[in-house]
Parts: sequence; C-alpha cells; structure tokens
Amino acid sequence: MGSISKIIRNYDGSPLLVTDTIEENCEFENTMIEGFGTIIIDKDFLEDSSLSITDEEASKGLVYMLTTLRNKIVDYYCSDEENVDSRKQTYASNYLVNEEGLILGTKLSSLKGKNISECSEKSIAAYVVLERLFKAGKITRKPTLILSSLSTESCESEPHAFLLIDKESDDYPTKHILFDPQNPTDIKDISNDKESRFVGLYSLSDEEYESIVIGKKCTPKSLYEFMSPNYKEFGEKRFYGSKEQIKER
Repeated sequence: MGSISKIIRNYDGSPLLVTDTIEENCEFENTMIEGFGTIIIDKDFLEDSSLSITDEEASKGLVYMLTTLRNKIVDYYCSDEENVDSRKQTYASNYLVNEEGLILGTKLSSLKGKNISECSEKSIAAYVVLERLFKAGKITRKPTLILSSLSTESCESEPHAFLLIDKESDDYPTKHILFDPQNPTDIKDISNDKESRFVGLYSLSDEEYESIVIGKKCTPKSLYEFMSPNYKEFGEKRFYGSKEQIKER
C-alpha cells in the first residue's frame, strides 16, 4: 500500500475509493461545505490516543470492535459544550493560512469536541484507525474509504462517505461489510418487540459490493439480521451508491 496526500471527490458523481495510507497533512476536499471545506488531516489528529483500538478490543470480534470504534469517534468529535456556530462557520473560524495568506484548510484536530462532524469526518477517522490496524496485522479485513452517495425513500441522493470492509473466511463467510459511522441502524427484536439502535453495519454479497464500487444503487441487508433470526431492521431503507440520482455540479 502506498500513501495519499490529497483526496478529491469525483465530480461526475462516480464513487472514489481510498485504499492507501492517509499521510500527515493530507488534504480532503469536502464538497459538502462551501468555501472553507478542505480538511487537513494533521499530526495531532493522527496521534490522538483516544482514537486507538487496543489489542483486546480488536480481538473481541468484528462487530464489537467496530461498535467500540464508532463510539470512540463520536466521543472524539462531540462534547457537552454547546457550539453556537454552524458547521460551515466552525470550519471557517479554524482555518489555516500559508505564508502568502492563502487558505489551506481546517485541521481535523481543531474540530474535536465541536459537535459538527458528519459522515466525512467520522469516516476519515474510522478509515485511519482501521487501515492502521490492518497494516499492523491486528485485523485481517482490509478497509476501503468510499466517497459515494446515499438516498432514502423520502430524501434525494446526497454525497456520502462510508467504508467497505473486505470479506474473509471468518464468522461472516463470503460477506463484505459496509460500515456507516454516521448513520446507526434501528433494529427490532421480534421475539420481545424491543427496539434498539446499533452501529450501521450491512452485509454485502459480491454482486452488491461491485454495485456500490461502480456507483449503482444498492440496498444492503443489515448484518444484524444475519446474526439473529429475531432481528429485523425497521425504518426507511437506505440506498447506497445511487449514482443515477446524483445531480451534476
């Protein structure tokens, strides 16, 4: 695996897949924020111990580890302190400039505890941690950061960042995993009618995986439904990779 210093979404709406190491000072062009939307993936963010996964956490299984990681990411970006600025204003008030006075972007670490993070910031954090674990041999499923799109039955397609995790012969044979750090999944246990909110994890067949990679609409089945016959996802269906609904910019 190589390293990457700049991440830019494909302007034609086709998915962008990131599989290399995100290096220090990598620029991420966040098209969902006007003007000051460039994220600088800085040293303080990359070295923050609060985003690390221990060997014990990594050894407790895929679902446990991803749930733990998602919780740590939420804790990193959120706090009890109220942020009165909008997401755009927060980016704009924390930007960096070079010696010529040109705006470089906003350090990802400066968004810590600001309560404005969405799919881009959360997915970057998840990818950095998982890619590091994969390189160290702590996990054996290779992660991919994907910049694509998401829609629901009531909402048109919007740019969206999430992760794909390669399949392997383990507890979930032949199934790729879609990990959405931004959107949790609502699950009902039909044996007792209890409703719970879990981390957004979906099982992908080879065909579904390829559909998302090329941008075709895909409605994956919740991984939790494979884990228990009593678990059923409810609420609006999500359509990942719905390329045909993306408006031209």
